[in-house]
Amino acid sequence: MSAFADFLTGPWDHVFMRRAFLIAVMCGIVCGVVGSHVVLRGMAFIGDAVAHSVFPGVAIAFVLQWNLTLGGAVAGLVTALLVAVFAQNRRLKEDSVIGVFFAAAFGLGIVILSTAPGYSGSLESFLFGQILGISDGDVRTVAIAGTGLLLLALVLHRGLVTVGLDR
Repeated sequence: MSAFADFLTGPWDHVFMRRAFLIAVMCGIVCGVVGSHVVLRGMAFIGDAVAHSVFPGVAIAFVLQWNLTLGGAVAGLVTALLVAVFAQNRRLKEDSVIGVFFAAAFGLGIVILSTAPGYSGSLESFLFGQILGISDGDVRTVAIAGTGLLLLALVLHRGLVTVGLDR
């Protein structure tokens, strides 16, 4: 076999590469379906705001030695709900509300983590993760959650499109 063929097939010999590829494909499919409804609704910026708002939840959970995933999920949900509540005020545009929560949440996470006693690590692992460190359990979790989200999007498709086009 040629060196080029070895280069193309070599990574598949490693289980961690296969898991990373599976996660990337599953997330790409789910994010494509859900993201099309978010963009249609005119809230493309909400993904960034919720992603960055997870950070203070992770930081608080880290300081209190709680479950990091649960802390991040709660913070993301709270931010999404707060954006929805504040966006109901017709004087404020949704993208402005989202931008304020985006910056405030991320700044809050940095403040919380920087004041944590004994923390001297890098923020990169919290911010970017490591797709090559995915476990089999993570693949199952993403597959189950992704399937649930796709089914929910299928069931709610007509209503989501209607609300996206005319509030």
